[in-house]
Amino acid sequence: MFGASTHTSLLLAGGRGSRLAGRDKGLMSFQGEPVAAHLSQLLRSMGGELLISCNRNQATYSAWADRLVADDEPDFPGPLAGILAGLRACTTSHLLVVPCDMPRVDEDLLQGLLSCAVRHPRAPCMVRVGTRWQPLLCVIPRSLLAEMEAAWQQGERSPLRWQLAQNPGFYDLSEDDVRLHNANHSVDWR
Repeated sequence: MFGASTHTSLLLAGGRGSRLAGRDKGLMSFQGEPVAAHLSQLLRSMGGELLISCNRNQATYSAWADRLVADDEPDFPGPLAGILAGLRACTTSHLLVVPCDMPRVDEDLLQGLLSCAVRHPRAPCMVRVGTRWQPLLCVIPRSLLAEMEAAWQQGERSPLRWQLAQNPGFYDLSEDDVRLHNANHSVDWR
């Protein structure tokens, strides 16, 4: 099993919030607190350094992170930019990535994903539900930084395409797993 010395956690909160009329998704309320605060507590309980990828509201996010990272390019180029920034800042062997729009993720799910990474130490591991993937809920070996950098330079912007090209491992979950609820719209946060 991974411990604090082998993985760094990255909370992805750097998006534009376009489906929320520009509101910062990481600051949406979940169970009476910002979702980023909730997920940061979860990630801290698992040990290791906590990075938050954010492109605005850094003063707020800094209260929950050990370090903040941001996209190198302006105009919110997408989640692969946040993952790349996190992988560059990672000082351990693996980066555990959690998007801020999945507030129901829990420790059991993340431990299962880390166990997948133990079985596939040189490949990314992501959650799979049937034939669908959750590419932003993943573990990426830091040893793949050069491959991600090269793909980015060649114009790749899809976390899913990049991970599939790396022969990933999968952590399989059932279709009805409520922990995978993706809160992208205002109604999802009520």
